[in-house]
Amino acid sequence: MALRLRRIWLALALLLCIPATVLCAETSLIFYILDGSGSMWGRVGGKIKMQAAKEVMTTLLKDTPNEIQGGVMVYGHRKKGDCSDIEVIVPIGPLNKEEAIAKINRINPKGKTPISDSISMAVDAIKGTEYVSTIVLVSDGIETCDKDPCAVVKKLKESGINFVMHVVGFDVKGEAAEQLACVAKEGGGEYFSTSNATDLLSALNRIKESVVEKKKIEVPKEAAAPKPAPITQEVSKKTTSIRIKAKGPGTISLKYDPWLKPPYYWKLVDSETGEEKARFRGMEDQLVPPGEYQLVWRQTEHGSGEVILGEVITVESGKTSEVLLKTGIRPATPTWVKAPRFWGLQDPSTKKTVAHFEPLETQLVPSGEYDLVWRQDEHGSATLTLLRVSIEPDKVTEAQLTTALNPVPADWLSKELRFWELQDVETGEPAAHFQMGFGPQLVPPGTFRFVYRKDEHGSSNACLGNVTVEKGKMNEFMLNTGVKLIPQTGMKPPYRIEFIELDDKGKPIQAVFLRGSFDPMPLKPGRYRITYRQTEHGSTTLTLVDAFDLPAGSLVEIEL
Repeated sequence: MALRLRRIWLALALLLCIPATVLCAETSLIFYILDGSGSMWGRVGGKIKMQAAKEVMTTLLKDTPNEIQGGVMVYGHRKKGDCSDIEVIVPIGPLNKEEAIAKINRINPKGKTPISDSISMAVDAIKGTEYVSTIVLVSDGIETCDKDPCAVVKKLKESGINFVMHVVGFDVKGEAAEQLACVAKEGGGEYFSTSNATDLLSALNRIKESVVEKKKIEVPKEAAAPKPAPITQEVSKKTTSIRIKAKGPGTISLKYDPWLKPPYYWKLVDSETGEEKARFRGMEDQLVPPGEYQLVWRQTEHGSGEVILGEVITVESGKTSEVLLKTGIRPATPTWVKAPRFWGLQDPSTKKTVAHFEPLETQLVPSGEYDLVWRQDEHGSATLTLLRVSIEPDKVTEAQLTTALNPVPADWLSKELRFWELQDVETGEPAAHFQMGFGPQLVPPGTFRFVYRKDEHGSSNACLGNVTVEKGKMNEFMLNTGVKLIPQTGMKPPYRIEFIELDDKGKPIQAVFLRGSFDPMPLKPGRYRITYRQTEHGSTTLTLVDAFDLPAGSLVEIEL
C-alpha cells in the first residue's frame, strides 16, 4: 500500500513539475535579434560584418543543445529607410537548426536600425510562453528610428514581464556603445563589446552557456578609459576670434581587377536610407566628406541598371579609404545560346531585382544568395528563374547556365506556333514561356508539364505530357504524337474539332479544340474521342470517332 501511494505521489510530482527527489528542469529560451541594417555591409578585420555574423550564428546554432528553445528576429534586411522592416525568420520553438541557418544565410543588409520596436516585438513574442527567456540583441550601431531603446527596455521590465536581455555590440563605439550598454543594464543582462568575428562568437557562446548551465555571466571589467588630454586653442591677441580647424574631406580610392570596365557612373548613398550623397564618372580617386556610405554602380547607360554593391565605406577626414571592387558574377553559356534581352539577380525572399544587365560579361554585384533570372526576348519569352547562386565576397563567381530544353517537332508538325511553355506540375503556374518557335532554350531544372498552343484564337492549350529537365544538360522533348483529319476534296474547314482525352472508364479528362483548320494536332499519348462541328450556328456537334488509342510517337490519320 505504501509503495502504491509513493508511485502515485511521484507521478503527480512529475505531472505538476513540483520537487520530488529531483526538481523538474525548466525549459530555457534564447531569442536572438540580429542587425540586418545597411551598416552591416561594413568590414571588420577584413571581413564584411554580415558575413562574419552569419558564420558565427551558424557555429553557435550547431552547438546549441536540442532541449533549448530558440527564435530569431531580423531588422533592416528587406527595405531601405523603413523603420517597420522587422521580421521573425525563425519562430519560437524547438530549433530546426538547418532551416534556421539557411534563413540566416539569406539575410542581405539594406535598411535602418529599429532597435526599440524590435525589442518590443521580441518581448511581446516571449511573454506568452512558459520558458525562462533570454533575449540577445546583436547590433553594430545606434537606434536610427527616433526612439530610445533604453527607456523601452526599462518600461518593459517594470511591467513585470520576466526576461533577461543581453546585448552584443559588434564594432561599436562612442554614443552607440553607451546606448547599447544601457539597454543591457535595464534588461538585467550584460553588455559585450566585440571588434571581430572571434570576439563575437566568444560573447555569444558565453551567453548560450549561461542559459544552458543557468549560471551568471562573469564579464571582465574594462579598465577605466584615460582622461583625454586638454585641448588648447590659440587665441589671437588682436581680435576676439577663435581659430577653429574644420574637418576636411577624405579620399575614396577604387581598387579593381582588369575585367572591370569604367562605368557610366557610380555614386555614394546613405547606407540606411539610400539617399544620394555624391555621383562620379571614371574610376579616379575622389574627395568626399567624412561619413559612412554605400557604393552604387551603373555599368552602362542602357544595358544595365543600378547595383547597390552592399559594402559600407567609412571615410575619415584626411585619410584614403580603399574600396575593393572584386565581387562579381560571370555567366557561362553554351555556344548555341543567343544574347538575352536581359539577365540579373533577384532577392529570393522579396523577389526584387538586385542587379540587371544586358551584356553577357563579368559584372559587379553584391555578395549574398540570389536567384539568377533570365529573359531571352522582350516579347517572345517570359522572365525565368534559372538557378540559385551564392556570391562570395571579393571573388568572381561563375554561373554555369547549361540547363536547357529542346522541343523537337515531327516532320508533319508546322513550325509555326503561338507558344510553348513549362508549367509547375502541382500549381499549373508557368515556369518558362516562349513565343519564338521551336528550338533550344535555357530553362530551370525540375519536372514540368509541357504545354503547346498552335494558335492564339484557333486552338486551345494542349498538355502534351510531363518532362523532367535535368540540371546542367541539354534535354529534349519529342512532339511526334498527334491526330490529323484528312478532308474530302473541296470540304471547308470546320468551326470546331475537339479532341477529348478519356480515362480507363471512358470518362472525359480534358479536351483540346482546333478551329477553322484541318492541320494536324499534337496530343499526348492516350485514349481519345473526336467531335466535329461544321458551323457555329447552322449545325450541331457530332461524334466523329467514339474512342481510339493514340500510341506514343504515332500520327493517327482519320479520313472524313
